[in-house]
Amino acid sequence: MNLPTMDAAPLTDARPAPSPTLTADDVVASAEALIPALRERAAEVDRERRIPLETYRQLGDAGLFHVLKPKKYGGLELSEHEHARIAMALARGCASTAWVFSILSSDNMAILAYPEQVQDEIWGRNTYATLAGNTNLNPKAVAKRVPGGYRLTGQWGFCSGSDFSEWLIFNAPVGDEGEGHMFIVPHEDAETVDDWFPTGMRGTGSRSMAVHDVFVPDHRVQATKDTVQKLQERRSLHPTFDTMYATWPSHGRFPFASCAVGAAWGAAEHFAETVGSSTRVANALGGAVRLADQDYVATEFAQAQGDIAMAAHLVERRSHEASQRARARIAATEADTAREARDNALVTRTALRAVGQIFSLVGARAGSADHPVSRAKRDVEMVSHHVTLNWRQSSVRYLAAIA
Repeated sequence: MNLPTMDAAPLTDARPAPSPTLTADDVVASAEALIPALRERAAEVDRERRIPLETYRQLGDAGLFHVLKPKKYGGLELSEHEHARIAMALARGCASTAWVFSILSSDNMAILAYPEQVQDEIWGRNTYATLAGNTNLNPKAVAKRVPGGYRLTGQWGFCSGSDFSEWLIFNAPVGDEGEGHMFIVPHEDAETVDDWFPTGMRGTGSRSMAVHDVFVPDHRVQATKDTVQKLQERRSLHPTFDTMYATWPSHGRFPFASCAVGAAWGAAEHFAETVGSSTRVANALGGAVRLADQDYVATEFAQAQGDIAMAAHLVERRSHEASQRARARIAATEADTAREARDNALVTRTALRAVGQIFSLVGARAGSADHPVSRAKRDVEMVSHHVTLNWRQSSVRYLAAIA
């Protein structure tokens, strides 16, 4: 296939798993400790359209990719609550880094839907291995049945985190009826297509991945519709891992919305730190006024920062509730799930409005692509377009669930 490509660099070196004594507070604190370094690298991440290898390595060393991983493979068996808090913290420094964490951490749960043989293949020799890809069905992909498996050909876009993942997951039609099936393939069997040139979230590396006539054995293929059932069946493999009782796919960990709220939070922090020395042109004839002296700046910023704080509290509360349900082995009702879907969209909507308010206060300087508030605004705008964050759809679902 004549496709433009770029090199990817999955990590294949084996190293010991993070300390099993790490607590929820430990990993959240580690994420918060990374914020200054992530801020320093954020402009470069935006320009290069990928996070640096050093950042990816630091996320792993801090135990962040082990939050939603079973103890058998060196995991910490933590919860959706920690996942949401970590994503928000990382996004205060770099939303793209937070997104990569969130995707790759969440995809651990997809791996757990597969047989133990697959889990051993992925994590048995490399406890840090991650899975990226795209679980949306590509109707143009071809999965040809052969002895022992399938020959898979196709291309999937929006493969966030695939710059570093050792494994990829794709959704392709199978059989005469074209029923969606999930295929897991090694990264080296795929080709990276350099087609990720968005305005925001540029560093997520959400490029397309393509495979051509790649053999995928039966044990790494499952019908998409069976994912929830398979996850339930695999619970016996990891009986102490409460998050295997969470809803899938889960709004409770706020996988995308946390990145939006954290990015807006970071913009508010930057503004608060710099407003004392910031000025704007007074009028068309010149002169300057200090932003901190303007009443309209105080009122607009207070509103924006307060809204972001409320959004963050809602993420914390709902993710905690979802984690408590899983810990108690209580299945989510449709009302629970619909409320979480609504709140994912709501906090994103709130973050989008708030970061826009802050952007308007900065003035012409915010027109620079490297300005932290400009980058945060573009990032939140991009996140808000994710299909799971559609405000109208989630509102309709919520009303139907409670009516």
